[in-house]
Amino acid sequence: MFLWCNIISNIIIFDIEQFEDRLKHAKTLLIIGDNAGETVFDRVLAEDFSHLDITYAVRSEPVINDATVEDARASGLDRCAGIISTGCNIPGLILEECSEEFLNIFNNADIVISKGQGNFETLSAQKREMFFLLKAKCPVVSKDLGVDINDYVFKWKSPNNGCGELSL
Repeated sequence: MFLWCNIISNIIIFDIEQFEDRLKHAKTLLIIGDNAGETVFDRVLAEDFSHLDITYAVRSEPVINDATVEDARASGLDRCAGIISTGCNIPGLILEECSEEFLNIFNNADIVISKGQGNFETLSAQKREMFFLLKAKCPVVSKDLGVDINDYVFKWKSPNNGCGELSL
């Protein structure tokens, strides 16, 4: 299968069939990054999809431990993906605070992979189809996803499948 799938061996929800189905016709992929330390693994993920036009989106400045453009470049992601800032500087992603450039890519990408719990918390109610790759770190998110705390998830969210609308 994909090399990046072997990085985490304990994925409780693994919607790979939906992902593979979308890959058959996809031309563009948006990866919304999370932690600075994960950018090296994200490069491996992006390298697996070198046949796609990939954009890797990060915070424009450090927020807690979130990845920045500098972090992404330092890990070599710029060799396999275009790197942009979301324009949003919170631990998550509020679309109303994002740049026009990011929103254009977000709205038009064939596939979106949103990484991290903070991004899940802020994007799960959006109507756009996307995939969430995260570790459920709190009771609210783990309950919403139907997993235990500290479980890993690769969850497909379609406009119709009701993948969480957190009641925080």
